Amino acid sequence: MMMDEVYRMKMDTADELLVSILDVAACVKKREDQLRRTTRDLRIRFAKDTEVDGGIWGTFIVNCNRFVISCSKSVI
Repeated sequence: MMMDEVYRMKMDTADELLVSILDVAACVKKREDQLRRTTRDLRIRFAKDTEVDGGIWGTFIVNCNRFVISCSKSVI
């Protein structure tokens, strides 16, 4: 939680509190940006892979389907 991060260290002045809040906010923004870039890159790779016979994703999905089928057969 952001508040936990802000108050992790003891602060004696309002200026120290403000600096702590801004530091934590910058870290949160950086994490969001990294997640956004990673998601965008993953979408691009997925699109390129599916253009070429499914690439690694096609193999992954086939293997997942086989696993699910084999698990459902063993339960019955």
